[in-house]
Amino acid sequence: MVLTMAAVAANKDITLDKLEVQVETRVEEAGRQQKTAFVTAVDLGLGLTERERKILFNSARHCEVHKLLGGSIEFRETLIST
Repeated sequence: MVLTMAAVAANKDITLDKLEVQVETRVEEAGRQQKTAFVTAVDLGLGLTERERKILFNSARHCEVHKLLGGSIEFRETLIST
């Protein structure tokens, strides 16, 4: 996410005063179902226009990591006999 925002900022000639991302993981349980949530706080510092802030924030929201984790995830295990 940080690399994506930094790359977009460089590509769009946006000068960043600060680029800090904090991610908190929360596991929520409802009966037998378990849900993992990633709560993200993005600090872009000062000096950006509202348009620049939106561009960078949206780039973070649409990065490859979000695409990977936003879909359905399943685990397929195989025990190999030797």
